[in-house]
Amino acid sequence: EVLSEKVAVARLGVGDLRFELRLSKVSSEEKGRVMGVGTLHLFVISVDIMLLWKKEEVVLGTGGVSASGAGATQSTFILYALDDSKFDANNDPKENFPFPSQIFNDKTNTNTIGNFYGKVTSNDPGTSNDSGQLPNQTTRRDSHGAAVTLDGKYVHVVDRIQNVVEVFDTITEERVGTYDLVSKDGKSGREGHAGPCLKRSVLDDNDLQLNDPAPDLLELTPDGKHLMVAFRGPNPVTVSHAAQGSCPGVGIVELSKDGTSGKLVDVLRTTNTVDTVPVGTIPGGRDYSGAERSDVHGAIVVAKN
Repeated sequence: EVLSEKVAVARLGVGDLRFELRLSKVSSEEKGRVMGVGTLHLFVISVDIMLLWKKEEVVLGTGGVSASGAGATQSTFILYALDDSKFDANNDPKENFPFPSQIFNDKTNTNTIGNFYGKVTSNDPGTSNDSGQLPNQTTRRDSHGAAVTLDGKYVHVVDRIQNVVEVFDTITEERVGTYDLVSKDGKSGREGHAGPCLKRSVLDDNDLQLNDPAPDLLELTPDGKHLMVAFRGPNPVTVSHAAQGSCPGVGIVELSKDGTSGKLVDVLRTTNTVDTVPVGTIPGGRDYSGAERSDVHGAIVVAKN
């Protein structure tokens, strides 16, 4: 449905579930607006889509870098919360209502895509971070997929560029832990013993940075013990400026410390060498010269009786 010259909306209803995707032409001052509807919600911040979780009338959503080319110099790790009980499921949603509260904003974020609280220094106006996406070089951040623990106490949010997972308490809304996806123990980063992504990495390009998971979307296993995380490939189909990885497949993260921590224990590697489309330029990364075209975006867990 076209609502105006600037706004178009698509709606879908199945039983008690209602979805809405609203596309808007916005000025730079308007970017960062949040829209949602019904009992399940899809939120849009500029062109960045947030993955959401709901518990007891509270919705948590992440905001990362833009999927457009502008995202190549952005750094964004933000977590929002809003009161879901204020939505009126019987009427069209009001834009920016209920307005989300910001419960986490990384201090290194840039002042872009609706974020007005990024870093500002004498040498950096806060609107650009051109450090690319290569491990050991980049300082950019990109909050992306999120999943809640089985007891609903904690939300795990992946950083697609830094290869870490931030853990937040759903009640206090405080960050309670951080673990990495590159070390064997999930705590020692690249200084420690390498995790399973290294041995699962693509090896047909000597200049490709190895042990680079690039986590995307994820889901909890039914027993609550593991997270299944999509890992991007060396030739990203989308968001190439923030999603180049070396071990495409599905990462298996073992949760620990009552759900406040974890570590990568294996990678179910996927491969696609049938696709022979040439690799384009990878902004801030390596212009990959090998044959691997696998690029996993999401992981869904299906329980079998």
